[in-house]
Amino acid sequence: MYNLNQFTLRNMSECGLALRQLGQNVTTMEEAGKRIINYLYESLVDDKTQNQSCALIRLFKTHSYGDLTPKLQASARELLGDGEILPDLKCLTLLATAGEQPEWNSRYESRGHQAIPLANENAIASIPMVSQLIHQLGLDPGTVIKPDPSLMVDLEQQMYNVFHIPDALGSPYIPAQHEFVIPFNIKSVVGFGGILPSGNIFVMMMFLKVAISRATVDLLRPLALSVKTALLPFDDGKIFVDSLPVTSVGDRKIEQLNSQIATLTQLLDVSEQVTFVQSDRLEQAITDLQQALTQLQTTQTQIVQSEKMSALGQMVAGIAHEINNPVNFIHGNLSHLDSYIQDLVSLFQDYQTEYPDPPATLQAKLQAADLPFLIQDLTSILQSMQVGTERIRQIVLSLRNFSRLDEAEIKEVDIHEGLDSTLVLLSHRLKAQGKHPEIQVIKDYGIVPLVECHAGQLNQVFMNILANAIDALEESNIGRCLSEIQQNPNQITIRTFMIDANWVQIAIADNGVGIAECIRTKLFDPFFTTKPVGKGTGLGLSISYQIITEKLGGKIVCHSTIRQGTEFIIQIPVQTEESEVRSRM
Repeated sequence: MYNLNQFTLRNMSECGLALRQLGQNVTTMEEAGKRIINYLYESLVDDKTQNQSCALIRLFKTHSYGDLTPKLQASARELLGDGEILPDLKCLTLLATAGEQPEWNSRYESRGHQAIPLANENAIASIPMVSQLIHQLGLDPGTVIKPDPSLMVDLEQQMYNVFHIPDALGSPYIPAQHEFVIPFNIKSVVGFGGILPSGNIFVMMMFLKVAISRATVDLLRPLALSVKTALLPFDDGKIFVDSLPVTSVGDRKIEQLNSQIATLTQLLDVSEQVTFVQSDRLEQAITDLQQALTQLQTTQTQIVQSEKMSALGQMVAGIAHEINNPVNFIHGNLSHLDSYIQDLVSLFQDYQTEYPDPPATLQAKLQAADLPFLIQDLTSILQSMQVGTERIRQIVLSLRNFSRLDEAEIKEVDIHEGLDSTLVLLSHRLKAQGKHPEIQVIKDYGIVPLVECHAGQLNQVFMNILANAIDALEESNIGRCLSEIQQNPNQITIRTFMIDANWVQIAIADNGVGIAECIRTKLFDPFFTTKPVGKGTGLGLSISYQIITEKLGGKIVCHSTIRQGTEFIIQIPVQTEESEVRSRM
């Protein structure tokens, strides 16, 4: 059983082998044709209903009027009408038929189709499907009506094809729409045929209750040659069961053998072609599946990473809020505390002026307390508390600016504010640590407008690139003493400027170890990392690339030279595409 909606290369080979063997152990072409028709009718099934896929399947062959049986000649005369009929008049003769209706299972009961005279080209045109198949075979209708023996050898070795009507409903090739297509639920039609050594053509038509794809039709092409192989032994021999036996002469036998060889050669060629096509499709399908799997894995990881960033952002926003309230309370009261202390100091100084000689016990306590130092140190403590609380407020503000959870939609963003906030959060890594001196950050900010984007996403890109730059500088310090590092101090340079009226560029460069070409080509690939296990996921730059190119509609590239450093260049539009469209309206 074969399901046409899932017809495979193996199905094609099995079906072709079975068809070629159906011409054995029979004595007429009609018997071989009946076997072929019944095999296809019973073997092609609908996988959903397990019923036959074919409503009707028929096999025709052109035949000279003079060689027809008396009954078939009468059928041809009935269609042709009065007038003389020449013996060499070609008739499209029904060899075998099978279908859902009882009358469709006997060629004797298929009135109007037993022998159709092809008196002229108009007669062929009146049978649209046969006419179209002849056209697809590359034949001239006149060649079918009057075959030229000198051309038949070459034509017979070249001509075979498949005729496909993907949607039978409303098709001009099937005139009987209300009588046949609609009541019997015909979805598609497949026909195939070829030329026999005698110059006659055979045509098989399958009226299907399932719609089939072009890929399936391509797999059916070799079946035309398999059918031809089964019919070849009877060409110009005994065609019908009720016809007189014909003795095949030697030359005719040689022609049949040559034709069989040519047909088998064609069958091998077309089978190889189909195998190549199916192999290419399979390889493409494997490639597509691999790409889909990679994309799925990337998307899944990005979703997880996005959820992590969202959760982290919510936590940061919550912590920032909880810290901000008491810090503001402390910072706001420090100015009042400073004022109160100044008043007390002034009052104490006035008291000393009015009473320069306090009692001895009080004088001893004043000396023990070192009052001038207390007054001086208290002022310093208040100043340091003000600096500390202001620092905490700046860090909290940077955290809020970095996460920007309160800005879920696209807004105008100050990229310098985003860069500065990111640097504040990385300040602990930029400071001098042990034997490593401070990393210098050189800001070369140009005059740039506000940019429409998701601030949190853009800040995430800044964080990934700046953190990688710090990693590269720390790696470059390995094996170098402090004096060597000071001769070529660690630097990160950030430049911003307008490319034109519509685009802004941000360049972030370091003078670290640099990146090799073989690694640079993979920088933006998901999961690619050169960092030790546990230190990097290989997603930072991949996500950054996606944010810049897909979500912000920009560009990001990396330039690097070994032992000289690396520069990431980000270019983003000032306005989103939607804003540009609105501004033009």
